[in-house]
Amino acid sequence: MKIGTPTERRRLRLALLNDNAAFLQMLCDWFTQHGHDCVSAVVADLPNAHEDVPRFINEHGPDVVVYEVGTPYASSWDLLDVIRFDPSLKAQRFVITTPNKKKLEDAVGETSALELAGPTDLPRILKAVEAASHTARDA
Repeated sequence: MKIGTPTERRRLRLALLNDNAAFLQMLCDWFTQHGHDCVSAVVADLPNAHEDVPRFINEHGPDVVVYEVGTPYASSWDLLDVIRFDPSLKAQRFVITTPNKKKLEDAVGETSALELAGPTDLPRILKAVEAASHTARDA
């Protein structure tokens, strides 16, 4: 899969939301190496995620939010619904990832989440982020 160099792409501001701090750092480093800026939050560390996550997104104004639906899948998915339906985030673009799409779909039904189980999945996630940013810009 061909991925353009950072100079061939628009530099994006990404908000990364995940429950694993080390994974967030690796993901942010990877996106930065591919020409994008990142802010991140460990969702599990937020005292009131239903309010704190929308506030975090609004404060940072990212082009795209990369949100991981992790375990427990049902409650993580419920939080995503709260975030996506927050009126202040109506125009926000999301790329939803999960470490195990089969288990997520067993818990919540069919989704458009992308499996992010390891480094070989990162180019596909980058492509989805860049596609989402074009939708946001062109809408």
